[in-house]
Amino acid sequence: MQPDFVIVGAGSGGCVLARRLLDAGARVLLLEAGGPDTHPMIGPPAGFPKLFKSRVDWNFHTAPQVNLGGRRLYWPRGKVLGGSSAINATIYIRGSKQDFGGWTNASGEPVPGWGEGWSWNDVLPVYRSLEKFRGQGSETRSSEGLLPVGQRDTSHPLSHAFVDSAARALGIPVEESFNDGQHLGAGLYESNHHLGVRQSAYRAFLASERGNPRLTVLTQAQMLALRWEGNRVVGLTFRYRGRVKEVRAGGVVLAAGAVQTPQLLLLSGIGPRDELDKHNIGLRVHSPGVGENLQDHLAVPVIFRSKVPSLDAVKELPALAEWVWRRRGPLTSNVAEAGAFAHARPGLLPSAPPDIQYHFGPAYFREHGFQKVPGNHFSVGPVLVDVHSRGRITLHSADPDAAPIIDPRYLSDERDTRSLIAGMRLARRVAAEAPLADVCAGEALPGEEAQSDDDLLAHLRRDAETLYHPVGTAAMGDTDFSVVDRRLAVRGAAGLWVADASVMPRIIHANTNATAMMIGARAAAFLLEGGA
Repeated sequence: MQPDFVIVGAGSGGCVLARRLLDAGARVLLLEAGGPDTHPMIGPPAGFPKLFKSRVDWNFHTAPQVNLGGRRLYWPRGKVLGGSSAINATIYIRGSKQDFGGWTNASGEPVPGWGEGWSWNDVLPVYRSLEKFRGQGSETRSSEGLLPVGQRDTSHPLSHAFVDSAARALGIPVEESFNDGQHLGAGLYESNHHLGVRQSAYRAFLASERGNPRLTVLTQAQMLALRWEGNRVVGLTFRYRGRVKEVRAGGVVLAAGAVQTPQLLLLSGIGPRDELDKHNIGLRVHSPGVGENLQDHLAVPVIFRSKVPSLDAVKELPALAEWVWRRRGPLTSNVAEAGAFAHARPGLLPSAPPDIQYHFGPAYFREHGFQKVPGNHFSVGPVLVDVHSRGRITLHSADPDAAPIIDPRYLSDERDTRSLIAGMRLARRVAAEAPLADVCAGEALPGEEAQSDDDLLAHLRRDAETLYHPVGTAAMGDTDFSVVDRRLAVRGAAGLWVADASVMPRIIHANTNATAMMIGARAAAFLLEGGA
């Protein structure tokens, strides 16, 4: 193998990066620690909970969370071609103009965006270049890309009712799309489906290229260490089919995600000196920001009983048969069919971005879908998107097979707690507004007896879970704390780049998958322009 570039991780960023490099004529070796995307529940969008804790999931858990009753939260991450885009809920939302351009906080103080080179005007053309939008064209949308995105063919009537009720109850507009740079309003979500089938980053960008002689994709291939010549990375060693192999390349790109990219950097001697010394790892680059700045969206279930049939009433075998034979029916739902963005925490200025995003599902969705109860339900789940708590990723040991220590330090900033408590109260207001109120048969969770802030806090501590959006652990920027520069090159290590959600200096106020793909595309442009 004599590739121009080795990419570690076939997730959202890695697959887009690989395709862009191939299109430019480069030779690419793509290493994926997981297997092929042959699991039967990857295709049907509603099948994603069946993928959790399966062979296509890394099945991580956090350190005990002090502010969540000492619980160790389960974190699913894709261990398969396509990465987490192969096991997620296929919601397609870009970051907003405020995310990239800066905004005003509750005190009226300006908060910077991602900085020079990463404004909305810089990233919008890249977002557009990725998508094959099945809707009306506009200045912000494109049908020329490879990723099918747009509205589902059908959505549950409860989802339509939620949109109308949320708009009325919260005083926000009904939006046709959340992908035009604005995150305020209620609407049906766009999804990366095509004819009822999930389109992961691998399926959209790379599956058609498997016969390309310039592309080598190895599954069950785990990176072990970088190879160095002075301060330059010239390749890596990896384990493949039980053997340790070496490869030399013109450049190495880590795209293993916000959990494992910092782990790989640390194992390779790039990180805080004290952390490396603790595990007897030789220092290559003192980079104090590696593993720091961890941010994630925390969600809490607010669930209501429904007077009308919901997805809870679906019989699994007939639904699976309908999907297999016709690519239609309930399994074409992504469960979280609709959403809304709103200001919940008291004191937030209208000019500040929304602090809560609601994910609506016409089903009982608690603990990642593992918990089921009889009857029909709908879920109005507030998700914290204006995140102030910061955590970190550190090593458990120098063994590359050992999972890292994940400590998001949820609710370590009191503002996050206040936002989610306020968000739960607004969820109740939405369910009490017509037309949703007309089909609501009462509150199932946390229950109508939970009225005080203390009651709601107890529910938050007991039931909050990740919404699967970790970012920030190899953050981009210009300071000594920044891990990569604005062209995604690792500072202090020539020939090494990062192309995944770990480079986000600040989490966007929405789902992160589309932005991870945008980052992969930008990384390709930087590499082809000459890198650092």
